[in-house]
Amino acid sequence: MAGLPARARTGLHQLLRRTAQRLFALPGYRLTLIGRSPATLQMSPSDPWPGRADHGAAIMAGRFRFAAWEPAAGDDIWDPPGAPPEWLAAMHGFVWLRDLTMLGGAEARQSARRLTADWIDHHESWSLPAWRSDVVADRITAWLSCYDTFFASGEDDFRQAVVTSTAAQLRHLDRAWRLETDGAARITALKGLVYGALCLNGRELAEQRLALLEGELERQVLADGGHVERSPAKLLAVLRDLLEIRAALGAAQYEVPEPLQQAIDRMAPMLRYLRGGDGALARFNGTGSEDSLILSAALEQASPRGKPAARAPATSFERISAGRLTALVDAGTPPEPPFDQGAHAGALSLEVTIGRERLIVNCGAAVCNGTRWQLAERATAAHSTVTINDRNSSELLNNGHIGGRVARVTVDRDSGDGATLLDMSHDGYQRSDGITHRRRIFLSADGSDLRGEDTLTGHSGVPFAVRFHLHPAVNATLLQSGKDALLRLPRDGGWRLRCSEPLALAESIYFEDAPEPRRASQVVISGVTGNGATTIKWALRPETRRDG
Repeated sequence: MAGLPARARTGLHQLLRRTAQRLFALPGYRLTLIGRSPATLQMSPSDPWPGRADHGAAIMAGRFRFAAWEPAAGDDIWDPPGAPPEWLAAMHGFVWLRDLTMLGGAEARQSARRLTADWIDHHESWSLPAWRSDVVADRITAWLSCYDTFFASGEDDFRQAVVTSTAAQLRHLDRAWRLETDGAARITALKGLVYGALCLNGRELAEQRLALLEGELERQVLADGGHVERSPAKLLAVLRDLLEIRAALGAAQYEVPEPLQQAIDRMAPMLRYLRGGDGALARFNGTGSEDSLILSAALEQASPRGKPAARAPATSFERISAGRLTALVDAGTPPEPPFDQGAHAGALSLEVTIGRERLIVNCGAAVCNGTRWQLAERATAAHSTVTINDRNSSELLNNGHIGGRVARVTVDRDSGDGATLLDMSHDGYQRSDGITHRRRIFLSADGSDLRGEDTLTGHSGVPFAVRFHLHPAVNATLLQSGKDALLRLPRDGGWRLRCSEPLALAESIYFEDAPEPRRASQVVISGVTGNGATTIKWALRPETRRDG
């Protein structure tokens, strides 16, 4: 496969995965997972992540709310009607055991044992998503991390059932992970294999698993610490997996491999780089709401005193910050296959925070119902950038990958006397409409003057729209001039967005921790390209006086 083009390799990989899953689904497959199992674990590493006691109490009451969705009372807890794939992955991945850990007490232990025994009784045969490689790895990790807390005090038969089931799942994971996963999910799968080797099999197998992990880190973690999928959410997910592996190695008194530690040391500063002034991750390439407690814990464990990265030349995001204003720009091309699964067409999109409040945003990504919203959230129009002729800057395929794409993005950065100028361009519309988009952004040294120019060069008579999506908490009002909008934040007052062309307010959406997106607004500048170059100028400044 190595000699095939990237897209051909991706297609072949998908064919092999479907073929393998048909074999896994055969009635006799589970018999091939039977083998010798140890009587007990060699160790049980602790879970490094904080749980939520209130979520644990809800689970005790029979309420399982994950990915902004909850089944109705009385439904099958493992396969309720209408359950989103994200909910099913969380439920079968047992990530909620940490919430019962935080709750504590005898009833929580009994509940954890009862639910685990029920899963073993009803899911010994392969099915999706329960036996998908990354879900299997999450479940193995959760069971092994919580073994001492919940399972060690159970009856002998129950303890052996947990160990035997874990061993069988490890045998399957060892067969399936290469076929079923890539990108961040493959790191998760390898985490499960490393945990299994440390807790059940011993050091020799652990060394083999770690060697595989090191190969994936070289393939996936970029030189500046970003992740190859160019998603802040995926970067956080991979960093969390690596921190879990490091903690498990420490518990096993196993020396942490240098490539693993180096990857963590590079990734933590990049994760900080990709946060807005509010401390949350920028909404690029499938990033939506994240658990602030987990994000803070990951940064604390990885690099408590590390400073944010100064640049992101490999991951290709630009960050400028002065005073209370922070801006982040997607200044890169979409990832190459197979890492473009779920990538967005957001070339040169912009996010702006004022202090700890979000002002200009991208729409982000839904936490569930991904199929319903997938194309809408990935579209160029869902980003604060320029859309040409109602097209996407990169072609969005129904299978979640990218077709025709932005091939070249240029970035020049100039700083002096505390001010910064970004001069960027992309060719995503060159093939479809004969247009090149150039975006220049200037930020003054005190952060009170953010100016931009969007220049469209090429064919005339082509419709365009410059969009500034606003956070739902922002109240937007068009002023009498028709070229100004007053944007009011809940705490940081008003900011005036002034443009060289007439503005309009339109409806927008914003994805948060809910089944449906929140209603929001966007400022839109619409027009048609003229001969030569068409330039739209805009500026964002604090509203301190009335000046027309």
